[in-house]
Amino acid sequence: MVTMIVKFARALFARWILWTVSLTVLLQVCQAVDSPSNSSYQRVAANLDAGGVIYLYWSAEKALGELDKKLETVRDLAASDPSLSPDEKNNLRKSFDLGIRLILHSGLERVKAFGLSSREIEPGLFLNKSYTYLPDRGGFLWDSFAKVPHDFPFLRMVPENTEGFAFFDFDLAVLWGAVSQELVASEIPEGARWQQHFSQQAQAFTGLGLEDLLGSLGDRVGLIVTLNPKTTVQIPFGNERYEMPEPAAALVWTVKNEKLFDRLDALCTMNPKIQKIDEPDVRMRVLEGVEEMPYLTPTMARYGDYLIFASSKNLVREMMTAGSGKTQGIRVSPEFTKLSAGLAEKGNAVAYVGKRLQKTLSELQIKINQLREAANPLLDAMSAKFAGLSADAATYVVAGAAEDGWFTAGKTTKDVNEVLGEALAIPAYYLAVASIEETKRARENEKLAKIKQNLADLRVAKEEAISEKNLQEGQMLTRQDVEEYMTEWPRSLVGETYEVGIVGGPPYATAPVDLGDHRAGSKIEP
Repeated sequence: MVTMIVKFARALFARWILWTVSLTVLLQVCQAVDSPSNSSYQRVAANLDAGGVIYLYWSAEKALGELDKKLETVRDLAASDPSLSPDEKNNLRKSFDLGIRLILHSGLERVKAFGLSSREIEPGLFLNKSYTYLPDRGGFLWDSFAKVPHDFPFLRMVPENTEGFAFFDFDLAVLWGAVSQELVASEIPEGARWQQHFSQQAQAFTGLGLEDLLGSLGDRVGLIVTLNPKTTVQIPFGNERYEMPEPAAALVWTVKNEKLFDRLDALCTMNPKIQKIDEPDVRMRVLEGVEEMPYLTPTMARYGDYLIFASSKNLVREMMTAGSGKTQGIRVSPEFTKLSAGLAEKGNAVAYVGKRLQKTLSELQIKINQLREAANPLLDAMSAKFAGLSADAATYVVAGAAEDGWFTAGKTTKDVNEVLGEALAIPAYYLAVASIEETKRARENEKLAKIKQNLADLRVAKEEAISEKNLQEGQMLTRQDVEEYMTEWPRSLVGETYEVGIVGGPPYATAPVDLGDHRAGSKIEP
């Protein structure tokens, strides 16, 4: 089996190298192509930068434009299986038809082309761009996430010590309406039950009917993560503690009215530990007294057009201070200022990740890997390598709808080719892991087979002892009872112990480790 895996690995590596070479040629050709007759290419290329470290163009029209027809072919083939009953075939068709309609109505098939580029604009700083050519933008995905581009007032309330944030358009009412409509049209009972269950869960959690909930929510969502370098906290990891800057996070959602806050506020009154803070410009509900982690003060707040769920009331205060103009917030951060300079100020989504957050997450990942039982050195090495890639990286990205497509533009301190270079090594890691696991399984199976052979020899000796000594059914036998009928008592391979067992039952062994399908401590019989 190991030999087969080695041969398979060689074949796969040959294909992987061929694919890598092909991709390199494709990138070079795409960068050189400049066909005046290709309008899709011209529109994509107009929004990219040539001459950088990477340049890619993909004509997606054929790949995505006929996706529904490809799925219909798969559906018909699946439904022709003679082993399926008429009801099963009907249900299968309905499920496929639901997926096909969702794809058709999502707007995904309308994508004509895609491109991306990256160039180094100064030492250690890269400008990355992508463009999705979509001349006929329609469908519930674009309606949910790609409204008319706008500025980002949210940025004015991001605190200075923010190390990561994302804010994007998201119209849940539009998305749910489209999906719900297709579920009803599918006539699939499970779909209708799931839809009903979702509505019930939403009402149970918020106390509002789904229609009232969706009507209360706005169409923009954000997330903020801060790290306070002036205050450190101890995070327990097994018997150790990891010291890090004090973290805080907040989920922010625009709302149209007070319905959701008032309903959640009514639920808060049931907990006597929740403190109410009502001021002219903010309403907060704060849970005090998390003794294990005193820096956590879970808070719900209504501020401006935002409903905020934060891990700390201090974070809400910092957002208010920045939002009111009393502080400049993240706009005074040198790292953020450098990354955001010159990029679009309007769009539908914006995101930022700072170096401190990347470094902290990388260290946490390494700590978690170290605590895992039976950790795999190869997987740990791969995880550490990727964690190291992002540890010193910072990124700022703006994305949004354009006249005939969707753009992204961002700056990063990491060359995308470094990430791609490591990604090319992923198959090698996994093939090595698979080879090691197969070797271990082969070794375990070999030991298990030897243990079962020992038990077979023990059973022969046991049967001779029972025959000669005329032992009765159910009588317990010991090693001394059968040892004289054996050349030698079975030697332990993995610390297993052998028992002769009762008359009428087989001998058995118990191993302290897993062997094949036998868990540690379970009986192994001949």
